[in-house]
Amino acid sequence: MRLSDVPIFLALMLLFSCYVGAQEKTEREIDIHKNVRLVLMSIPQEMPEELKDRYRHFLPLFEEALKENTSDQASESALTIRLVPGTKEVGSRKTKRVIAHITAYRKDSRREFIGSFLLYSYSTGETVNKEEIKQFLKQQILTPLGLS
Repeated sequence: MRLSDVPIFLALMLLFSCYVGAQEKTEREIDIHKNVRLVLMSIPQEMPEELKDRYRHFLPLFEEALKENTSDQASESALTIRLVPGTKEVGSRKTKRVIAHITAYRKDSRREFIGSFLLYSYSTGETVNKEEIKQFLKQQILTPLGLS
């Protein structure tokens, strides 16, 4: 390597390290069925503790709803669902609410189905319940995928 190539090499290494550090980290992967996998991304550090608790309350409900709405099928129709937590400001008061960004895709498919689910029920004033989760899954994810 020539001396003039060193600054370019260092700049490229710096860019690559920034890119790798900016990627989301997988917290865990759960096999719902032999052909359905749920990938949970880690909760952002800057999310307020109250919103983290609401998201943690939502996770087992989402897992149960997904288990009830899907079934074992052939491995060629394997389904992966990725769940990314986040926050969103709503209303004129800019109230922070927790949101789940859901991405679903099937094995060997070129299409992804993306949905954002606000984890706050305006009818009850609490975190969403299992029935609301099932309804969201059917309408936004599973029906477009052809699974419902």
